[in-house]
Amino acid sequence: MQNEGDWEAVRLLSTAARLVRREIDNRLRGIGLTQERVTVLRVLDTDGPMKRAELARRLRVTAQTLGTSLVTMSRQGLVGEVPLAANGSRRAVSISEHGRKMLGRADDIERSGFSAAIRPELRQELIGLIRELEVRRTGASARI
Repeated sequence: MQNEGDWEAVRLLSTAARLVRREIDNRLRGIGLTQERVTVLRVLDTDGPMKRAELARRLRVTAQTLGTSLVTMSRQGLVGEVPLAANGSRRAVSISEHGRKMLGRADDIERSGFSAAIRPELRQELIGLIRELEVRRTGASARI
């Protein structure tokens, strides 16, 4: 077996992400959630109701991917739609009271798991890496 010290950066990052995600997802599955659903609930709880397109942009996913998740989340009673305009012609996605309750339970699970033990320095390095890669991607897109 190859020594992890010799692995390329992408392999290290993807392996770490997969292992952390698997642990959290196994715990969340017990209450009917996934990490993706928790992230959607967290954004809606923090920022309030918003159009699907804006929510997809903030989550960095396609509208199609988000739409599939929202159908399931709506069936679970985690989210609903509310009118954006006074006449109700435009709709926004909103977290439900049940969604807030489940988000609290998910937060308890995440606080007690491995991801809560990530050192603040490592967390900041990862955030910096994500931002750097996004800037590179955005710069490359602008040149095309």
